[in-house]
Amino acid sequence: MDKYKKLAKNTLIFSLGSFSSKILGILLVRIYTGCMSKGEFSTVTNIQYLVNLIGPIASLSIAEGILKYGLDEKTQKSKVYTSGVIVSILGMLAFTCLFPIIGLFKEFKPYISYMIIFLFTSEFRWVNQQFVKVKNYLRLYAIDSIMSVVSLVIFSLLFLMGFDMGIKGYILALILSDLSSIIFLIFFGNLQDDLKIREVDISLTKNMIQYTLPLIPTSVLWWVVSSSDSFMVSRFISPEVNGVYAVAYKIPNLISLISIIFFRAWQMSAITEYNSKERRKFYTKVFDSYLSIMFVASAGVMFTIKILTKIISDKEFWDSYKFAPFLIIAVLLQSYCTFLSSIYNATSQNKNSLKTSLLAAIINIVLNIILIPFFGAQGAAFATMIAYFVCFIIRLVDTQRIAKYSISWRKIGTNLVVMLIMAVVILADFPLMNLWLFIGFAFITLINIGPIQNTVNMFLKKQSIGHNNI
Repeated sequence: MDKYKKLAKNTLIFSLGSFSSKILGILLVRIYTGCMSKGEFSTVTNIQYLVNLIGPIASLSIAEGILKYGLDEKTQKSKVYTSGVIVSILGMLAFTCLFPIIGLFKEFKPYISYMIIFLFTSEFRWVNQQFVKVKNYLRLYAIDSIMSVVSLVIFSLLFLMGFDMGIKGYILALILSDLSSIIFLIFFGNLQDDLKIREVDISLTKNMIQYTLPLIPTSVLWWVVSSSDSFMVSRFISPEVNGVYAVAYKIPNLISLISIIFFRAWQMSAITEYNSKERRKFYTKVFDSYLSIMFVASAGVMFTIKILTKIISDKEFWDSYKFAPFLIIAVLLQSYCTFLSSIYNATSQNKNSLKTSLLAAIINIVLNIILIPFFGAQGAAFATMIAYFVCFIIRLVDTQRIAKYSISWRKIGTNLVVMLIMAVVILADFPLMNLWLFIGFAFITLINIGPIQNTVNMFLKKQSIGHNNI
């Protein structure tokens, strides 16, 4: 199958599942903010961030190794899955000893047992999701994405609105949603047939671990850039302010929705197409389209920021939109950084990813310490944006050197300048703000319309793109 058609097909399949699930997930914020106070929402956000930090460390990021080695035609897929399951479970069991230490903090003490279970279900679900992609069961993956968030909505309504369980109900809903997904994927993907403990390949397991170990510090440093500000805002200001800040971070999730859809398909293509003769042309076209789509999407979110805030949150949190402009640009830049990391993964140059992540983490921490005491949560948002910007520029130059693809610096610079102007318009609450934001959105759309049209045409081509069984 042609590489562009394959990418288009994968993106379309992922979009069907991801779009529905992410939209429902964002709308869940309405339930959460209606059932919890600002302080409680701050706590559940920090719990989720903390588990997201521990997960890749405990599981040795083995899910990424499953995708890398599972897509290698020379490797037996069942051996990859077996190694992944064993490593993830043993790693998470070992890390349960860390939770009593976490329990020393008053904010987390009542929820330690829930957090341990949440760690297991979230990471094991990720292992199974990656292996489903390896088996090319992309429709199953998409269906699971939808069903898991539907189950999350049901469990959230039950435990938060029905039983009024607050923070415990929030975590329990996440656990049961992940557990439902695990059972669904194993049953319909016949994953139990691929788990062959007696045939575990020690050599393959070592290779997978060697591949994923450099990803762990990168994951931790990435967490520092994207999530540490939540803890710092709680510490330097208050949990209540952090609750509002956490809601502001949900608005850029609309951007990451598009990014995740594209990235999951691109991640597979970046690995499988790296050794092809037309790699340079392929990477250039895909990245140019991705840049354009993400800039237009980000400008659209910026333009409708007030309306979106009122849709996704309760009235008590409506002021959160004031923290969102810099976060929107930050998430946009994060999406580009993640996209470029796939080139590092495809070339097994994960050390470069580690170095850039370390730099971004240092910048983020230093700026948070300096800015938050003076500018509050707005300082945290600005620090995150700057950290991602530096990481993006360095990765752009570095990956261009590696993969030899072409980029338009003028296009990137123009889009970023317009985005910054739109952010200032929102923060300063300019007269006729909506008009200025619309002009900015229209301008960004105009200069990016070409690559977007090419992408749409690629999707609409009436040519067979193959049959994909569940």
